[in-house]
Amino acid sequence: MLAYVFSHRPAEGADVARYEAGLKRFHFALAAHPPAGFNSSGSYRVDGGYADWYLVENSAALDALNDAAVTGARARPHDEVALAAAAGSGKLMSLVSGALDPLAGFEIGFSKPAGMSYADLVSALLPWTGRAGVSLWKRMMVLGPPPEFCLLARSELDLPAVIQPETRSRQPI
Repeated sequence: MLAYVFSHRPAEGADVARYEAGLKRFHFALAAHPPAGFNSSGSYRVDGGYADWYLVENSAALDALNDAAVTGARARPHDEVALAAAAGSGKLMSLVSGALDPLAGFEIGFSKPAGMSYADLVSALLPWTGRAGVSLWKRMMVLGPPPEFCLLARSELDLPAVIQPETRSRQPI
């Protein structure tokens, strides 16, 4: 499973309640008229901005999602939010372990420590990633800004200091 994660914020002076209502309308329209390979989506408040998570079956589904987002019943709600947005950036993440929990209240970003293999990192994280409601995601092919990894969890996690975790609150819209 892949996740296209789009981070954005409303423009200065934008009506935040209207912005969030527009996000809800867009995700509802996307769910009601899903493109091929699309599983689900949701929008979350994350430290003063927003992160939209779009779950797709594979990278081929990204083309269909890209086209679908701005056409048909999805076009108007998409355009309303886009006009009120100030900035945005996206990245492609791959599910390493666990399952996405839409109620996960925390995003914990970090990068692989220098000199540590990916296998060793995943193994070192097992005490946390083996818990219910925790999922580990890895940025693919450096497609998007850092950090390289994202752990989603329902509660804050006391992770090893060597990975320099940055915890941010996450609230569903």
